[in-house]
Amino acid sequence: MSRALGMVVGLEIHLQLKTNSKMFCSCSTEFAAPANTNTCPICLGWPGTLPSLNQRAVFFGLQGALGLNCDINLESWFDRKNYFYPDLPKGYQITQYQKPLGYNGTFRVGKKDFAIQKVHLEEDAGKINYINGNMEIDFNRAGIPLLEIVTEPEISSPEQARNFLRELRLFFLYLEISDCNMQEGSLRCDANISMRKVGEELSPNQVELKNMNSFQAVARALEYEGKRQSKILNEGGLIKRETRGWDGGKQKTYFLRSKEQGVDYRYFSEPDLPPVLLKQEFVNSVMGNLPRQPVERQKKWTEEWEIGEEEAAVLIAQKPRAEYFEKTACFAPPQEVAKWIKENLLQFDFPLEIPPEDLADIINRVGVGELSSTKGKEVLQLALETRKKPGEIIREKGWKQVSDEEFIKQIVEKVLQENPEVVQDYLSGKEKAIQNLIGKAMKISEGRANPRLVGNFLASKLKERENNG
Repeated sequence: MSRALGMVVGLEIHLQLKTNSKMFCSCSTEFAAPANTNTCPICLGWPGTLPSLNQRAVFFGLQGALGLNCDINLESWFDRKNYFYPDLPKGYQITQYQKPLGYNGTFRVGKKDFAIQKVHLEEDAGKINYINGNMEIDFNRAGIPLLEIVTEPEISSPEQARNFLRELRLFFLYLEISDCNMQEGSLRCDANISMRKVGEELSPNQVELKNMNSFQAVARALEYEGKRQSKILNEGGLIKRETRGWDGGKQKTYFLRSKEQGVDYRYFSEPDLPPVLLKQEFVNSVMGNLPRQPVERQKKWTEEWEIGEEEAAVLIAQKPRAEYFEKTACFAPPQEVAKWIKENLLQFDFPLEIPPEDLADIINRVGVGELSSTKGKEVLQLALETRKKPGEIIREKGWKQVSDEEFIKQIVEKVLQENPEVVQDYLSGKEKAIQNLIGKAMKISEGRANPRLVGNFLASKLKERENNG
């Protein structure tokens, strides 16, 4: 009889830091350069070469660790992780193992805080490409600075893992220490998964999943692997400690190799690099200057500005869009700004080509009745195309909304006289017919009449006719 098993997942996220040069040499980190052109004796591991630490990478790593609420080791150091693989030119990887940069952190997703075990710096390996049955190695990526984020094993579903990764990516995009491009490999994720009954100890025989190039792939790989392991356990079998790849075409995992343990890597302190020493004053300064994070912005928008959660999610999805929204909201009601951006501007790249105060000017003119909503959108489009000020466009086009009562009364009378059949429809109980009349009145006025006043006068005149029989 099969039994329900719970999923336990820990994630290892590798983030390529946005530096111009590699972790231990001056080679470029440019993506898609011709194979093996961004290399030198240091990142290729030639005998007699010495590494030199990239200070910018340490700064970015510190920002990441602090943003994840980690405790910081004021003294950390690098270790050699020894293993042999074709894409590792030195035969070892320089990483932080014994004393990472940060540890004991937390990251909030929704209403849940996830524990971060550690955050550490390391160098990337090269890349193996299989072409026409041949293995070709590109060492351009060897030595690229990485920040690895290791979570505690407390994620309990594929969907939770996907949401965690989405929020973490957004967090790092706002921090601006990585471009987080999964297609280019600057954000990669491995997952360690075990299945267990509630109350059972976590099995030491976890399966590591690799080769997942999207959040959807992570979720599907975990879902498949959870079912695979559950079937084995329910049939009385044991889960082997191994590393498995994800085949997106077949939608299944496959065996790669037996999973190594820490002792297999023969870690020891990197003898060619001194410890990383940080002063508490410097750490405090970096902490005090961290950019505001998405969760902080959304909280302000929803609680103080009363922006709907759906609109807030749309605005926060891109940092330039969020910043443009906040700047515009300094000059116009935030709720109206959010509505305008969501309904009219999502197809544009932010920041927009017009200043925030110009968008606010258009929104405010519509709000006080100086422009109709339709004309406001046309002014916005022209402002984006011509870079002219809204006021200049309105004067040139003669689009200033008219609220003069005599002018509107004349238009209403004209509409009633020219459309007796529509009037009769309204008097016969078809209340929506008034919208037809409003539209005709706005057309006669070329969109300049105040639609609210048009509607009020039409309703009043129709009521008179209804009462007079």
